[in-house]
Amino acid sequence: MARSWTRLHEYLGRPPGPLTYDMVSEAVQRKLAESDDLDWKEMVPGEPKVKGEWNEFSKDVAAMANTRGGLLVYGVSDAVELVGVNLNEIDDKKLGQWLRVHLQPVVTGVSYLRLPATDGSGKDVFVVDVPASETAPHFLYGWQQKDKDKTTFNAPYRHRDDTAYMPEHQIAASYRARFARQDAAEVALDKHVRHTTDLLSGESDAPTAWLVVVARPTRPLPRTVPAPTRAEVQWVISQSAKRADAALNRAVPLRRLLGPQLLLGLLDNNPSRGLRRWMETNMLVPARASGRQRVLVELHHDGSVITAVDLSHYAIPGLVESDDVAISCPALIRSVFESVALAHEYRLVLRADSPIDLRAVLTILPEADWNRLAPAVIELGGRLAIAEWARHPRKVQPADGELAPFIDDEALAAAATELAEGLLHQFGMNMLGD
Repeated sequence: MARSWTRLHEYLGRPPGPLTYDMVSEAVQRKLAESDDLDWKEMVPGEPKVKGEWNEFSKDVAAMANTRGGLLVYGVSDAVELVGVNLNEIDDKKLGQWLRVHLQPVVTGVSYLRLPATDGSGKDVFVVDVPASETAPHFLYGWQQKDKDKTTFNAPYRHRDDTAYMPEHQIAASYRARFARQDAAEVALDKHVRHTTDLLSGESDAPTAWLVVVARPTRPLPRTVPAPTRAEVQWVISQSAKRADAALNRAVPLRRLLGPQLLLGLLDNNPSRGLRRWMETNMLVPARASGRQRVLVELHHDGSVITAVDLSHYAIPGLVESDDVAISCPALIRSVFESVALAHEYRLVLRADSPIDLRAVLTILPEADWNRLAPAVIELGGRLAIAEWARHPRKVQPADGELAPFIDDEALAAAATELAEGLLHQFGMNMLGD
């Protein structure tokens, strides 16, 4: 899935949306100059004739990924004239293989767009959309005859309308930037978790088990991006419930035992404004308080999503434990899947194309050293009961995961399963409760 906002969109004054042949044709007619995120290419490079030979295509992709991402548009000459390419001669799989063989680390998330001519000219266009990479710098290995058969291992990058190679100090700066992004992401995730648990502490009179899931784009949207509307947020919430059900059908054979929608099913889908975010909850506002299980959803304008659900309050009616805090494992699984689906659908509405870092935290609030978490599972007859054979820990480590940029229901189910089992394994059980 290609990005919906590119240099061509900006230049032509088009709103976010798919890149089209007409947009490329108009940009060529208006002689749009090359830049660090746009490179006109007359033809797709052929496969190297000798193993280990320099791969021009891989170099161009790495240069874009090492800078800020961009478009490689094939079928346009250096003079910015539409000359076209033969789309039947282009093998997407072969291009992807070149990237895996010639680049270290490999550049992921590259999209290939075939744009047949719509003006009757027969001059088709092939576009390679390269996202900005979170794992830069990317190095290209090979040898070039123009360098007197010199074998090189360089990190290309775009400098205005040209491709150059990073000197040592620039490579070092690129690595520092990568590590800084990783550290910043870790700090941001922890900050969201702390803010949410502080908020929930004021809502918990007795020791209560809360599941908090934080989803944060690796490249959060800047403040200049317009905030989503209430209607868009309502659509996200309703669509996420369907997406979560589809993912659960793939991951849990006996999904019906998990019960009805939990996190999203307990909301009225009437979000209210917050601090650069939309909030939906059945607590905090006295007029909206109910006897239902307490939940909280925050959809931040930068693309972050925070969910919280009480897994112990009303989760196991009539079950009394002296010191342990019982949690419903089926409710935990469903809540994780709904949270991941919510993050995915919100990203689509915002047209964000970066991966999403996931963190799930299971904690007792208010904190007490003597309480243990007691997992409850579904026994024969469909009733919830404490799993005495499972571990009852005092604390559970956070579970981390990642949601790739462009995924289907199967990949979403895999990401949600990994996150849920990251918590369940600490009780000595898996998704099926054994």
